[in-house]
Amino acid sequence: MRRFFRIFSLSLTLLLCLLLAAFLWLQHQLRQLPITNLDYQISQWGLRQLRLEHLHFDYLIADAPLHMELNQVHLSWHWQGLRPQLNLLTLHQLDVRLASMPQATESAPKAAMQLPEHWHWPDWLPAQSRIDWLQLDLPCDQLRCIYQGSLELTHQTEQLDVSMQLYAVQHSEHPLSLQLSYQLQQHWPQLELMLQLDEVLQLELSSNLQAHSSDLTDTSWQGAMAFSLQPPPSWLVTELASWQLELPELWLSQFRQQVSASSQWQFAVPPQLSEQWWQHLNGSMQLQLSSPSPLYLPDLGLITAELQASAEFNQGQLAPFRVAAGGTLTEIVVPEPLLAAGFKLPTLYWSLSSQHSEALSLAALPLQFRLDSADQQHQLHAIFNLDLLAQKAQLEQLQLRLVQPELRAGDWQLSAVELAGSLSGSLSAQQLQLRSSSPLQLQAKLENPELSLQIAHTSLHLNQLQLESRLATTETASHRLSSRLVFNAEQLQQPQLKTLDWQWQGNLSANSSKDWQLSSAGELIASSGLELRSDVQANTHQVTLHWQLADVFMLAGNTLASTMADWPELLTLQRGRIKHQGELRLALADQSYQLHSTTELLELAGFYDTTTFRGINGQLLLAADPKQLQLSTSRLAVEQFEQGVMGGPLHLAAQYQAEWDAPTAGMLQLHDNELILFNGRISVPAMALDLSQPQWLLPLHIKQLDLQQLLTQHPTSDLTGHGLIDGEIPLIISARGVEVAQGRLRALEPGGSLSYRSPQAQGMAASNPGMKMIIAALDDFHYSVLSSDVSYSTDGHLTLALRLEGRNPAMEGGRPVHFNITLEENIPALITSLQLTNQLNEVIQKRVQERLQRPRQP
Repeated sequence: MRRFFRIFSLSLTLLLCLLLAAFLWLQHQLRQLPITNLDYQISQWGLRQLRLEHLHFDYLIADAPLHMELNQVHLSWHWQGLRPQLNLLTLHQLDVRLASMPQATESAPKAAMQLPEHWHWPDWLPAQSRIDWLQLDLPCDQLRCIYQGSLELTHQTEQLDVSMQLYAVQHSEHPLSLQLSYQLQQHWPQLELMLQLDEVLQLELSSNLQAHSSDLTDTSWQGAMAFSLQPPPSWLVTELASWQLELPELWLSQFRQQVSASSQWQFAVPPQLSEQWWQHLNGSMQLQLSSPSPLYLPDLGLITAELQASAEFNQGQLAPFRVAAGGTLTEIVVPEPLLAAGFKLPTLYWSLSSQHSEALSLAALPLQFRLDSADQQHQLHAIFNLDLLAQKAQLEQLQLRLVQPELRAGDWQLSAVELAGSLSGSLSAQQLQLRSSSPLQLQAKLENPELSLQIAHTSLHLNQLQLESRLATTETASHRLSSRLVFNAEQLQQPQLKTLDWQWQGNLSANSSKDWQLSSAGELIASSGLELRSDVQANTHQVTLHWQLADVFMLAGNTLASTMADWPELLTLQRGRIKHQGELRLALADQSYQLHSTTELLELAGFYDTTTFRGINGQLLLAADPKQLQLSTSRLAVEQFEQGVMGGPLHLAAQYQAEWDAPTAGMLQLHDNELILFNGRISVPAMALDLSQPQWLLPLHIKQLDLQQLLTQHPTSDLTGHGLIDGEIPLIISARGVEVAQGRLRALEPGGSLSYRSPQAQGMAASNPGMKMIIAALDDFHYSVLSSDVSYSTDGHLTLALRLEGRNPAMEGGRPVHFNITLEENIPALITSLQLTNQLNEVIQKRVQERLQRPRQP
């Protein structure tokens, strides 16, 4: 008996040591795992079973805590020697709660894969496992989504069966069921899987891997897949919406028939799959797809499809290869800017085809894709090679045609819009490259009511187009564009321009990443002969435009007058040259701008109305911003002008500044303005004129006006004389016209002489002794005083209150004679009569005669 107790005590001690060692080993293994907050309660344990009242812990998955609660756990086993073999694992309840979705991590590079030596499940797997109540608590949108179900697993030596049901708590009558059967046939796996959600979705998959030789050099994999989808019911639409999977109402309203897909395959499997496994691929595959009801493709629209495809592989090459697919595209998603412009696409019919019996590489599968509308107004035909290995496509030819009846962008309206062209290039998930095979052409009729602009026909030609886009991510995406561009505008109508044809041709380049840049340089040519060179530089912050007008030579024709509708009708330029250039800087943030332009006049000659001129030289400067404008000239010179009398040179220097709110009511600054007339000088002092006032006073200073020159240009030859005259003429300018009040003229010392010898006056003097004495005195009158008050009215009436003091040496011993004479003259009529005595060109002569024939205003 004592020996028995010793053996029993030793066995009990050994058992306790083993249990303690197992407990310590389990604690050590748990500490190696990312497990925290471990809590459990053992209700029963023994040599063949273990019961836990509960087991709670948190498991960390990629920084996302997973909380697990296992309740009423029962684990039983039997001993095979000293090794336990699990028989049963049951859980009355398993609650899994994921606090947040784990962040995606980059996967490690894939190494070469080798087929396993055996396909058995782990031996420690229980023969039967069961979860009576499974609950998943997952984060979805801003809420929590809870799913419940059950799981049962049966394991035999060469077979594993899995059955699972899962349903949303609010839709328990619509479970998702999974049936999986895995078994070994001669040590090789066969898999049968069925996934079903009510009658809405069904997926069946079968796979069979089998070796035909002991060294695994002859191994085959064959299988089949069948999938069907019915129109989703409302409860499923609601459930998907909770996961931010919004199904468009338009698609749901048109989804009425089942979508089905199936595939069959059979491939030879090498013992080891290298990174270039496709180079040794042998086998065949078939694929069928039928979607009579449209499917919704995000960012594309609704698509119906019928597809048949088959391929046979021989050492990585396909022969034969056949694809035949087609269907319709409706409710096509149009980018928002185009949609706002009125861009619309009708139902389009698509097809994808390829049929080749010769050997083809997986890196160059030839395919043809067509997209056509019923009226052939929208077409896209593409011939390309698909590289399945590099996951990119090489476009051999892409022909495009789009027609839109009308488009609108802001105030711009386009009608009869047509885009056509041919492109080639390449496309991958990271990069797009396109280049034009033939000019890309855009044609339309263009209008802008705000600018009163209308163009009967416009055409835009993009030659040598190159487009490159790197599409890695939104932050690192970049785009480059370059092209030779020709823009034609036929019969351009705008109130400031004559109806002409215009053409701009030049180079365009643009690129963008975080910021964008654009540059364009070219030449604008009008059918009138006007040419303008332009250079545009633009970026995210600013647009800068430089332009330079090709020199306009008046002898070859005034292209400005042939172009501008508001060119002054009375102005004719016959000789000389005009140069013009400018710059505009526009800030895109606040739409502020700075404008500067320079117009240079070189030896201009011609006439305005009935005034001829020649030798105009100088610069005109324009500066403007959103608030004000400024016009200035530092030295504008007119060598000579003639309107009845001849004058010149004339020198002008002035600056005008005004607000855009009142462009004609600014300030005019005058500097050193002077006119040479009758060998004398007429000048205006430096001063400022406020044009917002109702009238302006312009004081004219007259110095050393040559009386002999003045009388020489007078139409009568009866009066001659000599002397120099100074004076001040206060010129008053207003809306009524030009007038003078209290002007003064005076002769310079020592005076001069006058001689009036008129046959008509001699006849009058013969019968009038008083007149005879006046005529005799003026025959050779030497004056010491010559002064006059001057007044001029807005109707052109000039009045001179003349005072003469002097003598005639041959009359009564040269006694002093004083005259007070009032002279009145209509200046416009005088100028007209002076012009008739001069040699005039035909245009001026015609204008003068028309004015003489025009009835006078009372």
